Amino acid sequence: MEGVCFIVPFYNNTNSVGGVVRSINEIGYKVIAVNDGSTDDSLAKAEAANPYATVSYQKNRGKGYAIRAGFKKALELGFEYALVFDADGQHTISGAEKMMALAQSLTEKERQRSIIVGSRSQRGIDSGGKFANNFSNFWLTVQTGRKLPDTQSGCRLYPLKKIAKIHFFGNRYEFETEVLVRSAWRGVKLLVAPVDVIYGPDRVTHFRKGADFTRISIMNTFLTLGAICYGYPRMALQKLFEK
Repeated sequence: MEGVCFIVPFYNNTNSVGGVVRSINEIGYKVIAVNDGSTDDSLAKAEAANPYATVSYQKNRGKGYAIRAGFKKALELGFEYALVFDADGQHTISGAEKMMALAQSLTEKERQRSIIVGSRSQRGIDSGGKFANNFSNFWLTVQTGRKLPDTQSGCRLYPLKKIAKIHFFGNRYEFETEVLVRSAWRGVKLLVAPVDVIYGPDRVTHFRKGADFTRISIMNTFLTLGAICYGYPRMALQKLFEK
C-alpha cells in the first residue's frame, strides 16, 4: 500500500520493541519508532533495529501522546496513512496486511475518510479485561450510533490528514476512545478487519486498571455530553447535505 508507514510507540518494552521494528522492516514498510520516555534500554533496542525515523523525549507522557507525536512526524515525512502497531509483540504482520488489503479495496476518497480497526481474535484478554472492552464498545455506540466489536484494539490504520484537523485532549489510553468518537462525528467511517494476536509470557502491558479505567470513564462522560450538544447534530447535518 502506497503512502503508509507504521508507528510503533513504546515505553520500557526492551524485550520486544526491536523484534517488532525488524518484522515490519522485513516486509518493506517504513517504521517511525516513538520512545515515550523509556527508563530502560528500549530506545537503544529500537534504534538497533533500524527504524526509518525515531521520535524520543525524556518524560513518559502516555500512549495517546506518543501516537500523536508519531502522526506529526509521519506528516512531516510526507506519509498519508499510519498503521499504529503496539511494541509489546501482540500484533501480527498478517493482521496488518489484512488491514491494508481492506484499505486498498476502498476508493481513494473512502480511504482518506476511514479508520480501520484491527478486531482481535482474543478480545478482552488485555487492557483491563472483557468488562473494559465491552464498556468501551457500549459507549461508542451511545456516542456515535455505530458498533465496533473491539474498540480497545491498538492496531489501527489512520488517515493522517483527516486526523490532523482534530485537536485531541487525551494523552493516555483514553485517546484511543476519543479518536474514534470524535472522528466519527466528522464523518469518518469506522471499519473493522479481523486480526490475530499473540499474548506471550514475557509481554509487558502498561495499562493500569484503576487509573486508566478512570481516565476512560471521564473521557466517556465528556464524549457523551459532547454527542448530545455537538456530535449527533453535526452527523445529522452531514447526512442532510449528502442527500
